[in-house]
Amino acid sequence: MLVPLSAVVDDHLFRSAKPKLLAGAQSVQSAQVRWVHPSEVVQIAGLLHGNELLLTTGEAVFHLKPEAQLAYLDSLSERGVAALVLEPLVPETRIPERFIEHAQQLGLPLYRLEATVPFVELAEKINRRIVSEQASALQQADEISQLLAKHMASAGPNLRQLLEMIEKALGSRAVLEDLGGRMIAESSPAAGAGAAQAEVIEVATDLFVGSDTAARLVLAGSESVSSERLELVAERLGSIVGLAYAQHYRPSAVQVANTSLLQAIVNGAGGHFVADLARQAQIGSDEPVMLLVFQSYDMARIRGSIERQLHQALPSIRTYLESGRLYALLVLAPSDPRGARREAIASLRRCLAGLSVECCAGPVAEGIWRAHWSLAEALVLESFPEFTPDQGRVRDASDYALERLAAKFGHQEDLEHFIAEQVGNLLQHEDQRGSVLLATLLAWLDAGCNTTHAAHQLYLERQTLHKRLARIFALLGGDPREGGRLLQVHLACRLAMGRPQHGRAPRVAT
Repeated sequence: MLVPLSAVVDDHLFRSAKPKLLAGAQSVQSAQVRWVHPSEVVQIAGLLHGNELLLTTGEAVFHLKPEAQLAYLDSLSERGVAALVLEPLVPETRIPERFIEHAQQLGLPLYRLEATVPFVELAEKINRRIVSEQASALQQADEISQLLAKHMASAGPNLRQLLEMIEKALGSRAVLEDLGGRMIAESSPAAGAGAAQAEVIEVATDLFVGSDTAARLVLAGSESVSSERLELVAERLGSIVGLAYAQHYRPSAVQVANTSLLQAIVNGAGGHFVADLARQAQIGSDEPVMLLVFQSYDMARIRGSIERQLHQALPSIRTYLESGRLYALLVLAPSDPRGARREAIASLRRCLAGLSVECCAGPVAEGIWRAHWSLAEALVLESFPEFTPDQGRVRDASDYALERLAAKFGHQEDLEHFIAEQVGNLLQHEDQRGSVLLATLLAWLDAGCNTTHAAHQLYLERQTLHKRLARIFALLGGDPREGGRLLQVHLACRLAMGRPQHGRAPRVAT
């Protein structure tokens, strides 16, 4: 549930802190707040959902070099943070002009609190309001769902009557459409073209029958209704309306074939059987494909949003839900399947940016008969840690080729011996002193041994990184670029980071 940033700013407790708007005035009226989150972590962006109001003292940020400060703002803007609120520990702290100017260029609202207000009090009050509004919307949706269920039990799944009940309860016109936008049923006729019309907001949620996206429920409310509240209610009502529509729905032959094909791939059916199903789904047996797996703690609620984004970004994608996971099959261009795969992953990273979902993308399978292998390689990614915080919500099997190979051919004891042989002194140093040398070395290796790029990724001065590398090389017994050890050390670092005590992103130096 979102609340306007302007409403947060007008809150009595927030105003008591004497907020001063330094930048991003052009975005204040349109910005929406999902949650208030206090944090001093510089690499926080990868852990955010979007629309957060971020509270910080700025102590960690302003100890960074200027370029890293601007990169911090870039990361927040890319994640869709609603606003950044600074409350310096020392009132005389000067916020750099370049920092303010960059926030203005990004359109990121930047506030400074001139009076002291405990972050926890501010976060609790505003978050309590957000949760309260969300609970109210869910309660309303559940009450309507109960009315619809009782009506279905006594009068059957009459779609027109169910939509009329929704409009009566919400004051919003309800329409059921097929995926082509053609009306199946409506609660009341739309206003005529010549009639005076108030401003209307529309929200839609997909209805699912089995693993098929079967139809769409559209609610049209007046401008006075919160679109976020209406969307939340629509998502909640989608299950009961979908249950009613299931008794009218007849899937096409291609839809049945797509579902059967994905079900067979997921369950590891034989290659000849899969190829036969692929022909029914109008896919050639030798066409290159890739498999994807989507997971979310909230899959039941956001599946519709995920599917809409996927079909907008990749119209030919086929999806199938089983056991809380959403599986997807994408046919790739035969002329350049790997190039098409790279473009697809880039599209996925863009379209999934605002959703609470993780996607694991398998490698290219040369034909549909190899599809289960692509799926298995995608699933194994779930056991590996994320090495960099900027991978977003899509994990690419190509980035984990070494780990996938090691998982196939190495017994755990053998791998431990290999790790100790290559970077044992470094790990012992970390265990004794709690340093971040392993993460630093891995970032440098992943950057192609480019010190400038690695320093930027770690928010370090290059001189600081050079000092760390000197310590690392001493522990390794020399520069791994010399003597042909680069590949072995890189693999050992990645395997070591995958162990429980090291499965984390690099910490930030301040």
